[in-house]
Amino acid sequence: MTESRKIKEEGEVEEDNRIFNEGTESDNHDLPDSMRFFTKLVGLSTEQTVRALNKKNKLDNVAIFVDYDNVYWTLMNNYSHNPDHEDPDKNLFIKLWGKYGQDSIRTFRAYADFEKVRTELTSLQKKRIQVRHVYSNGKNADNRKNSSDIELCIDAIEHTYKDPSITCYVFVTADSDMIPIISRLMYKNKHVELYYLSDAAPQHIDITSFVHDSEDLLTFLNVEVEKITADDYIQPSLLFIHDWHEKHKDDNLFLGLNWLRGRLSKEFSIPVRTASEIIEKLKVNDLVIEGRKSIVTADNEVEVKTSLTLTDSGKQQIGSLVSEVAATFSRSTNKLSR
Repeated sequence: MTESRKIKEEGEVEEDNRIFNEGTESDNHDLPDSMRFFTKLVGLSTEQTVRALNKKNKLDNVAIFVDYDNVYWTLMNNYSHNPDHEDPDKNLFIKLWGKYGQDSIRTFRAYADFEKVRTELTSLQKKRIQVRHVYSNGKNADNRKNSSDIELCIDAIEHTYKDPSITCYVFVTADSDMIPIISRLMYKNKHVELYYLSDAAPQHIDITSFVHDSEDLLTFLNVEVEKITADDYIQPSLLFIHDWHEKHKDDNLFLGLNWLRGRLSKEFSIPVRTASEIIEKLKVNDLVIEGRKSIVTADNEVEVKTSLTLTDSGKQQIGSLVSEVAATFSRSTNKLSR
C-alpha cells in the first residue's frame, strides 16, 4: 500500500466516524438507541455504512485487561494519582465502564500483586472488577518484578478460544511486552484498543502503531500534571533529615533510603520519582552520605544497616538555614514591638 493511499484510507475512516457520530440535525433523540443507530446510517455511502456497522459490531463484545501493577505504580510514583481515584472523572475503572458500557463488557480483569498496591479489593469488587492476584518478588517498587503481564497475555489468548464472541480487546498498560499479544489478536481479526502512559511508554518503538485506537491515560483520567522540580525541596529535605536524627539519635533506628523516599513523598505531597531525585541530588552535592549503624534486632542480634546521615557540608547548610530563620523571626518580632 502506498503512503498516499494509506493516508487517504485513514482520512476516510476519520470522516466516516465524524459523519456517523454527528448524525444529522433531524435525528430524533427520543428514539431507542438501536433505532437511532440505524437512522444515522441513512445518507451514508455503501462503503461508509459497512464500515460504521463493522465498528459498532466490534464494540458489542468487549474484554478489558488491565496491567494494574504497571499502571498503578507508574501513576502513583510519577503523578501521585491513584487509578482507583475517589473522583469518578479520574477513576480508571469507572471511566472504562462508562466508555464501553455494561451491556458490552464481557470480562474486566485487573492483574497485580495486591499485597503491595495500596488499593482496597472491596472497592474494585464493587465495581465488578475481576481481580487477578499475581505474586511478586516482594521488593520495593523500583526493583519489583512479577508475572502480571505474562499472566495477562496468557488469559487474553485463552479467551480467544474460550469465548470466540469477543470482538474487541482493550489493554491498559505502558509495557512494550504487550506488543506480541496485541499483534496476535490483530491477526485473529480482533479490534484492539490501548490505554497507555506516554511518558512511561518505550521510546524505541511506538506502541500505539500496533492497535486500532489508543489514548493516553493522562488525558483519559484527567491527571493533573504539575511541574515539580527536585531543587525546590532540597532545603526542606535537609531539614527533615536533620530533625529525624535529632529526634531518634538515642533510638535503635536507622534512616533507610526506601523509607526516606516514601516519607518525603508523603511529607511534601510529591511523586516518589521526585523524592528519589531529591535524595540523589543530596548525595551528588555531598550533603548526605550513606553511613553504617549497628542495630539490635528483636533476637538480640546486632545487624549493621545502611543509614543516611548529613555530611559536614549538609550540617553547615542546616546551620545557615537555622541562622536565617532566626534572623527573620527576630526582625518580625522587632517590628511587632514598635
